Amino acid sequence: MRYLLEKCRNEYPESWQRALDIIEEGKEKLPNVRRALILVDKLRERFPEGLPDFLQDEFLEDLIKLFSFSQFLGDFFVIHPEFIPELKNIYKKKLSPEDFVVSGWKEGDEAGFKRLIRFHHRLHMGRIVLRDICKMDSLIFLTRDVTLLHDSIMGAAFEFARSVMEKRYGRPENSDFCIVDMGKASGFELNYSSDLDVIYVYLSRYGKTSGGSYGKLDNHDYFSLLSEYITKLVTETTKDGKCFEIDLRLRPNGTMGPICNDIEALEEYYTAVARPWERFALLKSRPAAGDLKVTGVEFEKLITPFVYRKYIDFTLIEEVLRLKELIKAKVSKKLNKIDVKLGEGGIREIEFIVQAFQIIYGGKNKNIRSRNTLIALDKLRRWGFLTEVEYKTLKESYEFLRQTEHMIQVTHFRQTQTFHPESEEAEELALKMGFSSREVFVSKLRETMDAVHYLFDRFFPTEKKKTLSSLTIEDLRRKEFFEPEEIKRFIDYLFNGKLLSAEAQNQLDLMGDTFIDLIFEMPDSKLCMKNLVSFLEKEEGRIYFLSYLKQINTLKVLLMLLSLKDFFIKRFVETPEIMEYLFDPEGIENPRTVNAVRETFQLLNNDRLSKNLEEVRVVLRKLLGRTDMEAFNKELTNVTDVVLLKIYEEMNPLFAVASLGKFGSKEMNVGSDLDLLFIFQNEKDKEQGIGSIPAFIERLRAFGYEVDTRLRPFGEKGEIGFTIRYMREYFFESARVWERLAYTRFRLITDGVPFREEVVSAVDDFLFSVPLCVDTWKEIKLMRERLERELGKKSFIKYGKGGIVDSEFIAYTYQLFLGEKIGNVYRVLKKLSDEMGKDFYTVFSLLREAETEKRFYGKYIKFKNAENLMKENRKLYLEFCEWIETLTSTHRK
Repeated sequence: MRYLLEKCRNEYPESWQRALDIIEEGKEKLPNVRRALILVDKLRERFPEGLPDFLQDEFLEDLIKLFSFSQFLGDFFVIHPEFIPELKNIYKKKLSPEDFVVSGWKEGDEAGFKRLIRFHHRLHMGRIVLRDICKMDSLIFLTRDVTLLHDSIMGAAFEFARSVMEKRYGRPENSDFCIVDMGKASGFELNYSSDLDVIYVYLSRYGKTSGGSYGKLDNHDYFSLLSEYITKLVTETTKDGKCFEIDLRLRPNGTMGPICNDIEALEEYYTAVARPWERFALLKSRPAAGDLKVTGVEFEKLITPFVYRKYIDFTLIEEVLRLKELIKAKVSKKLNKIDVKLGEGGIREIEFIVQAFQIIYGGKNKNIRSRNTLIALDKLRRWGFLTEVEYKTLKESYEFLRQTEHMIQVTHFRQTQTFHPESEEAEELALKMGFSSREVFVSKLRETMDAVHYLFDRFFPTEKKKTLSSLTIEDLRRKEFFEPEEIKRFIDYLFNGKLLSAEAQNQLDLMGDTFIDLIFEMPDSKLCMKNLVSFLEKEEGRIYFLSYLKQINTLKVLLMLLSLKDFFIKRFVETPEIMEYLFDPEGIENPRTVNAVRETFQLLNNDRLSKNLEEVRVVLRKLLGRTDMEAFNKELTNVTDVVLLKIYEEMNPLFAVASLGKFGSKEMNVGSDLDLLFIFQNEKDKEQGIGSIPAFIERLRAFGYEVDTRLRPFGEKGEIGFTIRYMREYFFESARVWERLAYTRFRLITDGVPFREEVVSAVDDFLFSVPLCVDTWKEIKLMRERLERELGKKSFIKYGKGGIVDSEFIAYTYQLFLGEKIGNVYRVLKKLSDEMGKDFYTVFSLLREAETEKRFYGKYIKFKNAENLMKENRKLYLEFCEWIETLTSTHRK
């Protein structure tokens, strides 16, 4: 180095000696003195007569610094020194987007245009790097300018290509074109040697071009050629090199898909085909060039609901964890290099944290949305997703790592983020980053990456687990399984080679403790494993189970369903395709109203599948805490309503269908019977239509419902269908008190029949024409005592002392006393709770919860001590008895 400097001293004219003075005086600070000297020597050869006027001031020192940092830019300005005065003129200025616009090309001059955009790129990258190494701009402004430069070149390439294409083929009909930036470009975060990730989008495939010298083309063919031409203009290697690389792999179906897509094709893809990771990709998308006002707006309208969902869904949370593992797989471990982008604690982990928060919570909280990582970090801090310490760590680390990445790339403008910590490159990198030595820099870098990875692992924790097949009975006993031998037997069965492929066994085995801990969390681990085996016996079960192994939360929900005694597994065996729709977040989050259930029936066009799917959704909503007991019972009823009314509409019978019991009051539970009544308007209709009742019942039974018609007049001795007149006569001549109680839950399911008012009037007259009196009340109490005595042991939670029937009798009686038919026991008890100041509603809800738990799992788990709850309910029942006795004896004698 000293020899080269002395040689230059001897050869340089006096004016060029100043350049050598700058190098010699600054050699401790210049990251690569040799590079600077060689480039200065080459520049001197271009100006042998002496140092040019534009280098006579302090700019010369900054130019030499640029040479020392970047071989790529130094070579360009040495070969094309005519751009140095322009660089000097602009490098100290802050530029607006308009200042990056490419202009001055000749229409149709492809070679001239290619050279223009390449020179434009080099000139402005020289300005940006100079502002960086001279500390004139912060990271957010540097990456903004890089992105604006790339966008302006793409915009120019589009305009040039379009003018050529329109001469050849004419203008396309009813459509325009837009270039969408993806990845860092979308957030104005491009680094010095980024590929530009883009998607080419056009408005509509329907139409042709107007025609030109080459003829006409369909819109899609035209825009495909236009996309290829734009890409060629920018990426083709000429004697001036490439402008930059364009990466098109983020388009629908990647390299296998068409180079461009219209809005309709994108909609079809993103709603039906796109994978969860593509939501992450589209989180960072921005229409950047071309038709931004129409095509760009339509694109953003399309992708926003795809990216930002209203609800948090399990599959996305699991995709977050899956993508985390992909990060590790991409890291190069060759020669112990440090990867500041993909390595542990690298740039990607910070971006990942930000994007995970945004995509999971950004649907509900628009305030945290931003394509720019630094801006997004600040928003996450302001809205409480990050603490001040976490924010400060991630922000400062991101800026340091991005600056390191820039300094790695600036030398040769190659897309790389790795270096060996003990190499000469590391020495140069340390100087570029302003450190006194390689060791100090590497230590700071490792400290920074360790801090990032600590937060990354805290947000997305993973542990090393023991393999599942290696767990022993003693291991399971230590985990406090109730029947460890049985659990071990089921584990061994999973690995016997009959159920799962070798690949699936391997994936399951690697889950180890994670999987068995999920099993332990289930209400009945043994039942869960038993049903899991049944689930895996179906091919569909094996396929979906394999896909869920890396989706922990989804797997957990599946295991919750498999823990149910026979509810889920029965429906899965009947309709395995239920798995295709089960974890749709809207199906879980949206209440299962009659309209929502009907939409499912219309969409799937498979009644049994739709019924099973909707019932499982209702149960899943209950298991996940989306509904309370009242809403759960109502949603189950809504599913049954839709099924029954669909059959009714298809058969169009002469009778109306009404219900008593829990179906009538919209309080159905898992396994509830349907207490049905079939009512005709007159004898003529009855004679014609009574024969269709058995077929109607059979169709309901085909859906798995148990139909009970014994609550009709005279029970099993009476006709299965009856007229309104017959019903009235029975009510006032033969009906007993218990039937008055039962009819407080009466509901006309086929509400649109023309004789609706006659039916409702007959029931209301039966219930309320005679007020509740002391004698009726006494009979009601005796009836309750008889049920307790005869059925209390058989169904304790329902008929036992203080059981559910206590609450139901309270509700029946209170309605008779009020002279108002409310029907739903929950609503009745709410009203009574307000009137008496006692919490009838909550106690009843808990008893129904206990009943549901027993139906779900075949045993009590949370409600093992339901007797205490029943004692409280009996106390409320006795207080009601005393209250109602006082009122009936006072007011209704």
